[in-house]
Amino acid sequence: MSGRLPLRAAPATLYSGCSKARSHRALPQFQQFEIPYKFPRFPQIFGEWIVRRIRKKETGKESGHPCNKPFDTFLDCCRRHPATYEKKCRTEAGKCLACLEEHKNWKAPQAYQYMRFLEYFQVFSEGRQSYDEGPGKFRYTKPEPRSHGAGTVLAFGAQVPKRVGR
Repeated sequence: MSGRLPLRAAPATLYSGCSKARSHRALPQFQQFEIPYKFPRFPQIFGEWIVRRIRKKETGKESGHPCNKPFDTFLDCCRRHPATYEKKCRTEAGKCLACLEEHKNWKAPQAYQYMRFLEYFQVFSEGRQSYDEGPGKFRYTKPEPRSHGAGTVLAFGAQVPKRVGR
């Protein structure tokens, strides 16, 4: 016999489902901001290289004002024709002014700090970074009750956890 209840007797029992509550890390209520894998730590300079490569490949990232190119062409024209730039550089000046008028409310995009995330996940090795660079000065702060809390539990949501008496 397989040990399972017959189908007609299953609804009569108090609980006929799974005895374990859902707690997988992919579910929204159990997601944690961590890397669940272990791998060898690497020097901080490697993290700088990784961040530089990520920034290079980001799409839509503007390095400067959108009107830098028309302004540069106008300046080149003025340098090429210093005595007669008022006549010969009119089109470049018009393009530059039109661009400045079009983008007058432009603001530089805020830079994304990838190194903070890498430091939060503690992926860097401490102390000596490499034999070529000499001794490294990177150290993680040790968790203390003042900086990391002591016995506190925070719940983000509508439900307030019930207090358990001791």
